Amino acid sequence: MKSIFKPLLFVFVSLFALAGCSEDNNPKEGNEYAVIPTPMFDLPDVVEIFSLACGNCKNMEAMIPAIEDMTKIEIAKTHVTFNESAQRSAYVYYVAANQNNGKPSHEMMTDLFTYTQSGAGADKHDHGESQEIEEAAEAMTPAQKKAEMITIFAKYNMKSPIDLSEAEHEAVYQAMVKAETIVTNANIASVPVFLVQGKYLVNSSAHKTLEDLAATITYLNSLDK
Repeated sequence: MKSIFKPLLFVFVSLFALAGCSEDNNPKEGNEYAVIPTPMFDLPDVVEIFSLACGNCKNMEAMIPAIEDMTKIEIAKTHVTFNESAQRSAYVYYVAANQNNGKPSHEMMTDLFTYTQSGAGADKHDHGESQEIEEAAEAMTPAQKKAEMITIFAKYNMKSPIDLSEAEHEAVYQAMVKAETIVTNANIASVPVFLVQGKYLVNSSAHKTLEDLAATITYLNSLDK
């Protein structure tokens, strides 16, 4: 009897060990991410889709360096173009992006978020949050708002939106056309959100920590490669 049960015990222990090792803890489609209706295979590995008028996007901007460090991936950006107000913000963003290798510095992004979300005439377009943007303590006039925009671009040695040539305006317009295509194909309803490999849309709210979010981005970026 002893010689019979020993092999059986070994088999059962082995089976349980294998079951434990094969447990799948990878992100799941429909939970941590979704596959978009129209994949785009000409995009950078990871793209953050955002809005300068979005409070959560401003908060996410402060976390981008940490996500890039954890994933070892440089994150590109696409500004939404939901409506006329969003398009105004997008225009300001792409004027800066086109003068800085496709993406403004984190410091300039912080200035642009603050500029867009404060003062009289702040863009308050719907970005899927149902969140009101608070007015600055001292609302600025349109003239003051324009002067602030010029000051921000001058701070980073860039032309402001009102100083562009016709060719530069056209380049900004083309960038916005591409952004519209990305937003439409990915069926974006709210921001911020990350698009990986032009195919996988990350559900940020399904992640409890920044480390979990970075792990999902890393995992999705490893698929199909």
